Amino acid sequence: MLNKAELRILRTTNHLPMLSILAVAITLLLVSVPVYADELSDLKAMVKALNDRIDAMEAKQKAESEQRAADAKKAEAARKAETEQAAVMGTAEEGGREVLPGPLTKDQQGKLVDQASNPVMLYSGRNTTLRLYGLIEPTLQNANHQNAAGDNVTGYQVSWFSGNRLGFDAMHLLSSKDDSMLNGVIVMAKLETEYELPTGNMDTANVFFNRDAWAGFYSDNLGKLTFGRQNTLTRDFTQNWGDAYGTPDVTLKEGGYSNVNNFKQYIFYSAAPTGTRLNSGIVWKKDWDGHWLTGLAYAFGSGGGGGSGDVGTGGSVPGDFTKGTSFAASVAYNHLQVGPGEFNLNGSYDRGNNSDLIDQSELFGGNYNAGWWRINAGYAHYTAQQGPSNAAGTRTDNSWTVSGSLFPFGPKTEFALGYIHFHGDHAGFNGGGITINPYGNASGVTTTADGGKNSTFGSIMYHWDNQLDLYVAADYFKVTGGWVIHDALGNGATFGTGQPYNNETELAIGFRFKF
Repeated sequence: MLNKAELRILRTTNHLPMLSILAVAITLLLVSVPVYADELSDLKAMVKALNDRIDAMEAKQKAESEQRAADAKKAEAARKAETEQAAVMGTAEEGGREVLPGPLTKDQQGKLVDQASNPVMLYSGRNTTLRLYGLIEPTLQNANHQNAAGDNVTGYQVSWFSGNRLGFDAMHLLSSKDDSMLNGVIVMAKLETEYELPTGNMDTANVFFNRDAWAGFYSDNLGKLTFGRQNTLTRDFTQNWGDAYGTPDVTLKEGGYSNVNNFKQYIFYSAAPTGTRLNSGIVWKKDWDGHWLTGLAYAFGSGGGGGSGDVGTGGSVPGDFTKGTSFAASVAYNHLQVGPGEFNLNGSYDRGNNSDLIDQSELFGGNYNAGWWRINAGYAHYTAQQGPSNAAGTRTDNSWTVSGSLFPFGPKTEFALGYIHFHGDHAGFNGGGITINPYGNASGVTTTADGGKNSTFGSIMYHWDNQLDLYVAADYFKVTGGWVIHDALGNGATFGTGQPYNNETELAIGFRFKF
């Protein structure tokens, strides 16, 4: 019979075959062969030595197994930590494809970028992205009353809907997993230029990034804070009712108003001494809860003169900090559910110091959006001092607009129609005898008149997909009283009192390609 030590040797045969065979052989030998007492003692000593060695090997195997388990657990923890860090700071791999998790998956207004849309990515690092985008829009048009004889003109015009553009969006994530103060803060920049498709000319001569040249910061808690040349704050708020083509709700994004047509001038009630974009501006916007959105803006004097001639300067007039400055405050309430749709409402206050003359506007409007149809309406009250030390008196405008859009056959086909009424009392003329647009430089005004302009517009647009739109459009205007304007097409015609014509009809056909 085998004793306990011999049985233990047999149990180890699965792990230590050579030692087990040897132990069995010795045991069988002890059972079957008579031995002397001293020889038996030697064999027992040998068995004990084998058992001690087996104990040591089993202990070593157990320690190695425990170490492997600990190493695997540590590796899994490290992988998980790296994945979490990638979600905050940079890139990760998913299905063999690089994606941008965390805050860099959002655009410059905090909305998620559709990664499946494959945006044009020029650079993507662990915490930095650079995207290229653009828009090209050819427009062919026919317009009447282009000279005193009332002749028509046919050909290309500068795009009816949107300015042709090429731009770059850069974003860099500042935060880290352990930095709660800066968690999710992005430093961002935008550079955007505009060109004219018929000729390829710059929209503003000798100014490359005439649409946008700014840098700033964004986070959900901070909002969006930007520094440099950018849209006026008021423009970004009133765009959802100033014509039929803005977004339904106000967002943190720049945009709004159509490009070159005979009703676009309504945008100037939302302008500043430097036009519809701020030079040397500081703009802050914040979406508080998906409903309330607020904004503040301030622009330094930018040379103090106002207008496009001060491009390249960025400070106040020496000794006169206020000349050429502007200030604006806006508030919007989005997505107020009423009946089958929702209201998107906003109000703005806009004030500019234009060569030490004060321009000021108060604007209120919004829209009701029911999905397959929408109606927009708004009102602007504007006052402006004119002439040296307001010698020509104060101008007062009360203007309003109403427009709507309809999608009777689904979201691809859009019908739009609108009407805009401009009216100004005591509105000044520039040196060429043309009524000055709101926020234009009125320091040289000596002559004024009462008058207005009424404009009707409409379009049919087919949204082929999210990159291509096909359209036909038309607009008509008529001036009244002493209101005198240049033709929006830039063909040299003048419309107003004392002229042989005072109205124009324009027909346009074109398409927009966005990338």
